[in-house]
Amino acid sequence: MHNHQASDQLGPRPRSKRGLAFLLIGTLVLLVVLGGGYYAYWRIVAQQLEAGVEAWAEQQRALGNEVTFEWDGIGGFPFRFAATFRQPALRWHWPRGDGAWKGANLDASMAPWNLRRIDVKSGGQHDAALHLADDAADWRIASTALAGTITLHGSGALRGFTLALQQPDLTRPDGVVLSSAAATIMLDQPETPPTDYRMPLGRVTLDARGIALPPGTRLLTQDAIETLSLDATVKGPMPLAPLKEALAAWRDAGGVMELSSFAFEQGPLGLSGNATLALDQDLQPQGAGTVTTTGLSEAVEILIRDGIIPADRALVARTTVKALEKPGQDGKLHATIGLSLQNRVISFGPVPLFALERIELP
Repeated sequence: MHNHQASDQLGPRPRSKRGLAFLLIGTLVLLVVLGGGYYAYWRIVAQQLEAGVEAWAEQQRALGNEVTFEWDGIGGFPFRFAATFRQPALRWHWPRGDGAWKGANLDASMAPWNLRRIDVKSGGQHDAALHLADDAADWRIASTALAGTITLHGSGALRGFTLALQQPDLTRPDGVVLSSAAATIMLDQPETPPTDYRMPLGRVTLDARGIALPPGTRLLTQDAIETLSLDATVKGPMPLAPLKEALAAWRDAGGVMELSSFAFEQGPLGLSGNATLALDQDLQPQGAGTVTTTGLSEAVEILIRDGIIPADRALVARTTVKALEKPGQDGKLHATIGLSLQNRVISFGPVPLFALERIELP
């Protein structure tokens, strides 16, 4: 009786080992099949990407644009599709002018499970130029390094990009240079252009730090701007035409720019707020917004000291600021002001503050 029970207990073990072996073999076979399938998928997509890059370059050349680069195709198996573009350079033509870009070696990659996002980075010098029609000189921007992402719509059309630039320099057509320690720029645009004033043409954000002012230029002071940021959505259709014509058509269609947020810091003064802007009949900006300040008292004292606010208005300026400022939760004094811009004059209520220079468009 005892031996029979022992035999029953030991009997199933060989079957259990065989089952485990079959399970392991099945798992290995499944992994091999899945791995082979994934490798086939990776190779097919990599070949399509290589063909797509070459086809795009040829298409641009056929349109009269210039595209040059050296590369070794797509690599990065198994977790990325990756490529390095050596000595890349672009030059393209469009109705509003010409553009050019030349950069150091650029690394680009995307995840196999997300083919609508391309990560890019480069540790070298990049130079870009924009020449607007009828303008005598170029807008130029240079940076010592960049990193960011490019996103695509389902159709493959450009959706937008986010680029972080190291030590970017912006040179205006008049030769004035604006230098920054770092800046991040984002663009997001719809798949189809807007057909009326309620639809977005595009969203732009900017976050710049340590902006050095050109010699002889001052805002509150001549010191560097510590922070300059904005988040703006442009609404309304704008045709592909020379700049003046495009802006006039956008204005006539009811186009506006909704500045959902902006911020500025220089010395003791901090500004933040929002605004809605449009263009008047002379293609000059007009609109209204709300600004919240910190350090306004200190800023007014600087302007009085430097003679920007005349001595005979100093008492009124100090009294007005004192009435506006209230303690905030951060322990600082805050003032919230409603401002308007019309006929190039910025006003606080009915009181004009200062005039802006006229913007001359090419």
